[in-house]
Amino acid sequence: MTVPASRPRPPRRVVLLAGPSGSGKGLLSQRSGLPVLPLDEFYRDLDAPGLPRRFGIVDWDDPASWDAGAALEALTAMAHDGAGEVPIYSISASRRQGVRRLEAGDAPLIIAEGIFAAELIAPLAAAGLLADAIVLHRPAPIVFALRLARDLRERRKAPHTLIRRGWALARQQRSDLARWRQAGMRPEGLRGGIRRLRRLAGCAEASEHQRSLSPRGDVLRISAVCFLREGPDGTEVLAVRKRGTGSYMQVGGKLEPGEGAREAAVREVQEELGVDLARDDLQLLGDFEAVAANEPATTVHSTVWVTRRALPDPLEVRAELEGHRWVPVSAPGTGARLAPLMVQHILPALHRG
Repeated sequence: MTVPASRPRPPRRVVLLAGPSGSGKGLLSQRSGLPVLPLDEFYRDLDAPGLPRRFGIVDWDDPASWDAGAALEALTAMAHDGAGEVPIYSISASRRQGVRRLEAGDAPLIIAEGIFAAELIAPLAAAGLLADAIVLHRPAPIVFALRLARDLRERRKAPHTLIRRGWALARQQRSDLARWRQAGMRPEGLRGGIRRLRRLAGCAEASEHQRSLSPRGDVLRISAVCFLREGPDGTEVLAVRKRGTGSYMQVGGKLEPGEGAREAAVREVQEELGVDLARDDLQLLGDFEAVAANEPATTVHSTVWVTRRALPDPLEVRAELEGHRWVPVSAPGTGARLAPLMVQHILPALHRG
């Protein structure tokens, strides 16, 4: 028997806010009254491998110095579940100092602000979560002065480094603005940005009810595999994240024409993990329906399999996958957003044994 999908509340949508460092993005976000996820918290640690360099130090203005995947995970969790885990990053120490839980409450919109906000336009739009993308546009001399005053006050770096970096950023501000506009961001001044955010919040509240009444849309037929192992807190199940998405789910994917669910599971495991399974390695857990994790207005109908086949250590995901983690079946926690299929059906079925 197929367990049907339930209809959750529509996800909150995200307004991306970019602009030069020190231009007032934080002030604009604060005055909007909306929950804010500061994207600067997702910088990589100073000793992370492969960081770009400039001015004799790490180039913190290069997107390669920033963890886009982790930021997307947190935003996806906040949009769908109302809360997410965000690092506490020390700019002066250039490393993470801890983690905090950020909640969105009942707000229909979330602001994600930072100089790398444009990097998230495509994945959020594909997931149906993007409300707007704004770049704060203010005169370069004002931005230079505001940035320098802030950086000196917070002792972010040595004064001579701050001045040299600030001067270089002021000279490239025009080209940065052109790049943000080309990426699809709307230029706004401080006051115009506040007015626009308030209008967007009003529109989001009006449309939230309408989205909740819309039909469930397309149905995807997929096959998924639960790899199980024994961990320190009991049985754990493997969860994976696709590139450019923020939710964790099982290994698997769509059935090809004429393909059975078991054959699709074996094929997907080989493509995504590089592991060859035999048909007998898979035991049926059940057939379930749930709202799709990454496709808007879509339901997934999934045949779910279980296996205790050992995986390589360390495990390297392949194909469209970008990350993985082991989730305790009895206490999955809230560290990352798990797909509705996993939360509503797979974990309860595994817990029942």
